[in-house]
Amino acid sequence: MEFRELVASLDATGDLLRIEAEVDPEYELGALLQQAEERGNACWFENVKGSAYPAVGGIMTTPERHALSMGRALEEVAPVHRLGRLLESSRQSPLAPRTLDSGPVSDMVLTGDEIDLSRLPVPRFFAGDSHRFITAGLGLAMDPDSGILNVGYYRQPILGKNRFSLGASNRSNLMRIYKESKAHNAKLPVAVVIGAPPALLVTAGSRMPPEASDLGVAGALQGEPISLVKCQTSDLLVPAHAEFIIEAVVDLDEEVTHTMGEYGGQYGVTTSPVATVTAITHRQSPVFHVINGGMNREHNALGVVIFSELRDALLAHLKGKLSFVTDLNIDFTPRRGGNRAQLAVAIEKQEPDQAGRVIDEIFQFLLGPFPMRAILQRVVVVDADVNIWEVDDVEWAISTRMSRSGKLRVYEDQSPEGHAIGRLGIDATILAEDKVAYERPVIPGCDKYLLDKYL
Repeated sequence: MEFRELVASLDATGDLLRIEAEVDPEYELGALLQQAEERGNACWFENVKGSAYPAVGGIMTTPERHALSMGRALEEVAPVHRLGRLLESSRQSPLAPRTLDSGPVSDMVLTGDEIDLSRLPVPRFFAGDSHRFITAGLGLAMDPDSGILNVGYYRQPILGKNRFSLGASNRSNLMRIYKESKAHNAKLPVAVVIGAPPALLVTAGSRMPPEASDLGVAGALQGEPISLVKCQTSDLLVPAHAEFIIEAVVDLDEEVTHTMGEYGGQYGVTTSPVATVTAITHRQSPVFHVINGGMNREHNALGVVIFSELRDALLAHLKGKLSFVTDLNIDFTPRRGGNRAQLAVAIEKQEPDQAGRVIDEIFQFLLGPFPMRAILQRVVVVDADVNIWEVDDVEWAISTRMSRSGKLRVYEDQSPEGHAIGRLGIDATILAEDKVAYERPVIPGCDKYLLDKYL
């Protein structure tokens, strides 16, 4: 499915709000988009101040929309660990992309003095943001070792008419590509895809090994190869049915520092190399995709894809070492602070130290390069009678069964960037001596007495 086809589907079902009044990209657009997402709507901004193009956001906010965009059943992608299984099967059987001589994304070509990034509807979201940021642009760069085209989400501050930066975290494939490329050449051709095929929006946010192709996996996800065309000013291949392509060359010897509101309701500071735009291409009547920054729904729904394999990997690890663990659930919803999640673990408790052993084992676990301190805010261990898939039931266990201060564990650590991190382990299991007092009051045969039969 093309990006614009998904937008049209949301429009047809009444899930797309259309705003015709002029909207300022400085704060106003982000504020309205945030409210639209909270209502469950995508939002189309027809008239963005200073721009010749409309903008749309809040598109990929739910598992239902992810499933729709890939032509999949909902049960294949929700909850998120099922999407992780689908991604893994797609990695095992990728569909190689096909190359076309031309495509809609090349209908209009802007070069030289025609290039002006300020004419794009790029928002500034938060008071502390240092720049306007392209947030839904997928960065493409060739891996010099594998020869595979890497695709990922990289924040992109606008620095001038033809200058921006393609940010990369220390754990990203792009950072590795930067380092490898700099050893051979100080300049690196890149491309930014805006309005990408929705399946590629999913794979770009996943934890992809360097030898795997984001494009091939995206093709397998949607059941059809991604169509590509050659860039105008480099040999890079880009999605033929995207809305915009920004072609650029990164100068690995020039860097800029930028600040942006991130997942957990906090600011992140990044230093990354500067890129000079060599061409902008777009479709006829294109629309510019915007992902609201911070702890908002589309940002979160696409951002947690990178951890979609965590639940299965961690559960297998725990069961291999602690046989009394029965199940676990990771809550990645925005109320948990973006990707700082709460993990609930159910155990068959037989000994008093079992909950503490589970908590310690979890916080020692690594998902590839990601330590649990970077992912989890709270780990809650509960008895098997608690429904770990219901937030209210887990909160009930915390409020009723965390009866002593010794059942609360506080961990302190530092992020790779040197920031202090605090996280909690909570033993919300019943103490043996309190078993009778803390059992749930139950009405015998409650399920037999149905009110509707008496009315």
